[in-house]
Amino acid sequence: MALPNGAYAPIPSPLDAEGLLDPVALDRHLGFLAGEGLDGALILGTNGEFPSFEVSERLALAEAAARFAQGLSLMLGVGSSALPEVIQLVQAAQYFGYQSVLVPPPFYFRSAPVEGLVGFFKKVLDAAEIPVLLYHIPQVTGIEINDDILEAVVDHPRFGGVKDSSGKLSEIDRFNARLGEHSYMVGHDRLLSTARAAGGSGSITASASVVPALVAATQRDSGQQPELDAVRDLLEKYGLGPAVKAVLRQKGFGDYRTRPPLVDLDDESADKLVVEFEELMKF
Repeated sequence: MALPNGAYAPIPSPLDAEGLLDPVALDRHLGFLAGEGLDGALILGTNGEFPSFEVSERLALAEAAARFAQGLSLMLGVGSSALPEVIQLVQAAQYFGYQSVLVPPPFYFRSAPVEGLVGFFKKVLDAAEIPVLLYHIPQVTGIEINDDILEAVVDHPRFGGVKDSSGKLSEIDRFNARLGEHSYMVGHDRLLSTARAAGGSGSITASASVVPALVAATQRDSGQQPELDAVRDLLEKYGLGPAVKAVLRQKGFGDYRTRPPLVDLDDESADKLVVEFEELMKF
């Protein structure tokens, strides 16, 4: 079972000015990422704003990305608090030819016991025919992928590893000590080199959507980490998700709008961001 590794981008889901999915923008973006040397792409993760889309839209986006992959290894985010929806999306990923799926905890049920969370993940693993990575982002889901959960699923034949977007240094060692040969994919740009040095498998980080060559280079050589940190600092200054979409809009890939409750950058802020981004790219 081939496990995810290398540098991935968590794709922002492209919406046009009317708020509809834009497959042309998706095609352009994936082509750009492949041409810049990335290894893979995560479709419908956190940066893909997956809770904003109904299942039919998510299936349409997943199918379109599979058509436009251009050699990228694809991972599909299958997050939902409804187990049947998660399994439906896992089966769709397999049908469309994805190489792996990413499943967060059932985030609405923050008080669920470990036994229930393990039961949820095991049902997903049993339904899968491709590697399943658990998504550790407790600042969003309110649920940790703790040691008890890992111990209960690590020996399942479809368990592929963890994407860790906690942003905590301590979690790098915790996961790497328990995952063995499974994938550890760090989810924060600033920790990319540290995770690689600790034996991590790769990264799925926001900056990869706009500076893929820099992220791919940093995955190979920690000497590029300061430049990547500067990009991340700039994006966070304007708000990570909206800033990534504003840069993609400026690059001409598409409108890259959001749906409420999320909000696009206003025109003045977007213009300032683009000026600073272009100046930063001179390093």
